[in-house]
Amino acid sequence: MNAQSRPALARGVRLWIDPITGGPVLLFPEGVLPLDDTTHDIVSRCSGQATVEGIVTSLAEEYEADCAILLNDVCECLAELREEMLITLSP
Repeated sequence: MNAQSRPALARGVRLWIDPITGGPVLLFPEGVLPLDDTTHDIVSRCSGQATVEGIVTSLAEEYEADCAILLNDVCECLAELREEMLITLSP
């Protein structure tokens, strides 16, 4: 993964709002993953069009945070989701 990688939800994975809890979740064939606010903010930007760098910049602007700090956090989150095969990365 690098700054120009383009994350997208993997095939069969959908971002959804749980009608019972009102919280964001990822639905996938094997189950449901409840998302915390931070992960939801990252995943909601994983369109397959936005780069990792673009996602970090967007989050930095929205939360008035430092891009260098956010880059590490965003990459860690995306790596975990990729490991679980919930997202894919295009070069």
